[in-house]
Amino acid sequence: MAQNAYQYSTAAEALPLAQPKTRIKYKAARWTRKERLMVAFVSAVIMILMVGVVFSSMQTNAARSNAANMQTETETTRETNNALRSDIQNKTSKQNLDEVAKKYNMTLSDSNVRNINQ
Repeated sequence: MAQNAYQYSTAAEALPLAQPKTRIKYKAARWTRKERLMVAFVSAVIMILMVGVVFSSMQTNAARSNAANMQTETETTRETNNALRSDIQNKTSKQNLDEVAKKYNMTLSDSNVRNINQ
């Protein structure tokens, strides 16, 4: 044990003192042709993806506005149809038919009327 302790202590004393660090300037390495091609390829892929995102966003907005226009057109048509249905019901009502008959001096004979809904 004493020998091991002796060896450690001499090894610790034998370490050189830390020397001041000096900065070494390195020249930038030149890019190889393969590296340049790889950077160009990755840049092109990223550019294509960016254009694709913008294009799909524009298509989505166009589809959304088209759907909104169709929805308003459908609502307008539905309202028009409802108004026409109510107008048809008003014009075919018994009261309106009696008014029109009175206007043109027509009379309704109950003996000549048949119910065809049965």
